[in-house]
Amino acid sequence: MSWPSVYGGGDPRRPDDIKPYKRPPVREEDQDPDLRSIASLGLGMAGLFTKNPYFSWGALFMSISAMCCMSHPEVNMKQATTALMFSLSGLLSSY
Repeated sequence: MSWPSVYGGGDPRRPDDIKPYKRPPVREEDQDPDLRSIASLGLGMAGLFTKNPYFSWGALFMSISAMCCMSHPEVNMKQATTALMFSLSGLLSSY
């Protein structure tokens, strides 16, 4: 194995041969799940089933945080709104 074939070609001592890194595009189905939305969904369901307002408040704050920090809003909005509805339902049922 020669050096250029292992490291993708180009000599690092020659600035003309340096290739900038290009991130491959990510498809919708290959994205990682948003952990804040999953946590808020779980807390919202726990608050709804146990009628514990602390779970529901935690779910509300987590779902608002998830909505504010979305990297791809068009993909993750459905999960975030579902988590928000669970947290609001848990708050309404506990008070």
